[in-house]
Amino acid sequence: MFKAPLAAAACLMVLSACQLPIPGVNAPQAPADQALATECSGDAQAAARLSSGVNAARLAEGKNELAVNDDLNRIALAHACDMAQTGRADVAGSNGSNVVDRARSVGYPTCGVVQLVGAGGTPEGTVGAWLAAGPQREQILGQLSYQVGSGAVQGPDGRMWLSTVLGNNCR
Repeated sequence: MFKAPLAAAACLMVLSACQLPIPGVNAPQAPADQALATECSGDAQAAARLSSGVNAARLAEGKNELAVNDDLNRIALAHACDMAQTGRADVAGSNGSNVVDRARSVGYPTCGVVQLVGAGGTPEGTVGAWLAAGPQREQILGQLSYQVGSGAVQGPDGRMWLSTVLGNNCR
């Protein structure tokens, strides 16, 4: 009885999730002001270990390895810097930006971008925590991602602030 309206609504949600323009529904918007925090000097080795950990987990589950992408590394590093400066582990930026805003700010396609964050642990321990049952596990092991970027920053509090961005470069 309600199948047609529900199917139409589901199609719109799927299309809007990939950021395909639908006139009057999801018109392109400018990214949040200062969508990328000023980059700080991160720990490149820890960031590489984070991306390697994601790929190792994917390979162990029979999934494809993700290619490291410089734009995604930049997004992840900027967000790790922002988290370290604010002392808050969250996918939302201190300026209200989200991963889609940050992807737009560097010209990366927004279809399929997801971000995972952590604080206080090692890159390997953080990936292990993400792999516990839940949405982070599904995002890491999903077949919709083809690229990865990571950022790691030791904050003024001495803790490591970690961010990984997965994307599929849906151009």
